[in-house]
Amino acid sequence: MDAQSLVASAVVNIGLALIILSLFSVLKKRHSNAPIYYARLLSTREKPVPSHNSLTLSRFCPSISWIRRAYRVDEDKILHIGGLDALVIIRLFKFGIKYFAVCSVVGVVILVPINYYSEDEPSQIYHSMYPISISNVKSGSNWLWVHFTCLWFITLYGLYLLYKEYDDILVKRMQQLKGDIIRHRPDQFTVLVRGIPLPSQPNSTYGSDVSEFFSRNYPGSYKSYKMLQVSRKELPVAFVTFNSRQGAALAAQSQPHSNPILWTTEMAPEPRDVSWTNLAIPFKILWLRRIGAFLAASLLTIFFTFPVTVAISMLASFVIILASFVIIPGCNLLRTRSDMRVNRPGLGSIVTGYLPSAILKGFMFLVPCTMLKITKFSGSISRSKRELKASSMVFYFLVGNVFFLCLISGSLLDEIGASFAHPEYFLSHLASAVSAQADFFVTYILTDGLSGFSWEILQPGLLLWDGMMSCIFGRGTDENPYLYSLPYFRVIPFTSLSILIGMVYAIVAPLLLPVLVVYFCLGYIVYINQIQDVYVPTYETCGQYWPYIHQYIFFGIILMQMTMIGLFGLKSKPVASLATVPLLLITIMFNEYCKSRFLPSFRLYPIQIAVENDLDENARNAIDSENAIHSYRSPQLPAKGSMDSERNQPLLPAGGRQ
Repeated sequence: MDAQSLVASAVVNIGLALIILSLFSVLKKRHSNAPIYYARLLSTREKPVPSHNSLTLSRFCPSISWIRRAYRVDEDKILHIGGLDALVIIRLFKFGIKYFAVCSVVGVVILVPINYYSEDEPSQIYHSMYPISISNVKSGSNWLWVHFTCLWFITLYGLYLLYKEYDDILVKRMQQLKGDIIRHRPDQFTVLVRGIPLPSQPNSTYGSDVSEFFSRNYPGSYKSYKMLQVSRKELPVAFVTFNSRQGAALAAQSQPHSNPILWTTEMAPEPRDVSWTNLAIPFKILWLRRIGAFLAASLLTIFFTFPVTVAISMLASFVIILASFVIIPGCNLLRTRSDMRVNRPGLGSIVTGYLPSAILKGFMFLVPCTMLKITKFSGSISRSKRELKASSMVFYFLVGNVFFLCLISGSLLDEIGASFAHPEYFLSHLASAVSAQADFFVTYILTDGLSGFSWEILQPGLLLWDGMMSCIFGRGTDENPYLYSLPYFRVIPFTSLSILIGMVYAIVAPLLLPVLVVYFCLGYIVYINQIQDVYVPTYETCGQYWPYIHQYIFFGIILMQMTMIGLFGLKSKPVASLATVPLLLITIMFNEYCKSRFLPSFRLYPIQIAVENDLDENARNAIDSENAIHSYRSPQLPAKGSMDSERNQPLLPAGGRQ
């Protein structure tokens, strides 16, 4: 990609972002758009929605007041409004700002001048960022040791930030588990039991066996149960309630039976988070569904690239051909491509600089929803578990189809064949491809950040839908807000991919880093605005997204180091390549330490916290545990009857849906 294409992409994305954000700031002032831009405030009614009813000039002029308002919001308010999961999103953007701000200073002040003045022999691979990238440094130059030193510095700084974030979020998780909202939730006293064996006696039922099993094995803490039923037939799934948090945690985190596939237990999800339809899936076929979901996600990841590549090529060619037919009075109808380039020099730059990344981003928009459907098919028992799994599937899909595929897109079959034939040269192929594709990833970050975040805050789909409904049915007197939850499975993977790209190019092409700082700053203010005014929490995992984010960032650091090992080899500095291996081992050991230090506390409910909460709320435990079993009912069922009568009522009637 030449410099004109890169500049064209930047101009188009910056222009679109300014137009969209200006339009948003104007539309946000209209009271009729409050159900879209103040959905959360309308639903909670915690404070009046700002209104601008007067026909003054300021109502129709763009403003930046929403930006100032977003920057004034502190973490405590985010935690109160959206919970720890929402705060994790904000901390992800803050991590990007803190990390790439320091890396930008190192890259722009130290590496860019070295790259520019250490000119190498002309290369066959040339791109607009070539003169200021590591590709321009002479082979064997001692200046490469500066790059080596910077690699160690930004790696250790990244590990420091990762540890600090992990530790801080763990502290907040423990505080939240002790908080009044979480410790009084029904799921604190409830265990989901699956894999219940067939009734042992002719006259017994699943329910009677559940009662007998837990009464015998947990005599001091077991309280009651509720069976899942369909068209009034009991299914081998039950919600079992205990009279203490400690009892529920011990039952959920231990193996109740000698056969591990029978009487499987886990902490029940929140009642609002339960996927009732998936609970009805027979436990014995879940493994088949999980294998099918894995295969579907793998095939989508592998074969998605072919239609996208063809579509990008066809659309780009179509735009060029269409632009060739120009009607000019007194001239020929058909102009040649060379004439077109002379008379319209910016068109080719826009086609090559902006169009591929925009089309790729458009296709990728469909991926998160597809992966969410796949995880639902796999049998996840709650929306939170579905989105956690979908987040990982989307991230690795993006790594394969955006990062690696774009690196080798120029000669896909040749590169794959060379990697298999000579695996010892894999790092060299990777390093060469990374250096050559710097321009494309700049345009991708610009499109994903400037345009993507701008469309996110504008909500054009809801605007169009609301306008259509208003024209057809008219706008009622009651404002019905459009309530949606924060799309974690979409925000986290795309943002994590940008961090990965930034880490890989931190040493290779440092001029990408200031673009990333802008990316994360814009994402920070956009999602604070969305969390504060728009999105409504539908579940709370108490920060369980962060271990996934930690792994994504760790993968980016490892990929950065492997790329630099290959680049030092290409630049005839084998000693620098070998000296980078200890850094790679340090990073891997750091990750293993984090797994043992932090990960168990995110996966499990610490018994110590459960006991402390029980002691603090000993007088209320009976009330909380009694309310817990009443909370787990299908949304279609009325709250009637006593505990005994509820044991015979279906949780999931025939034809029920989540």
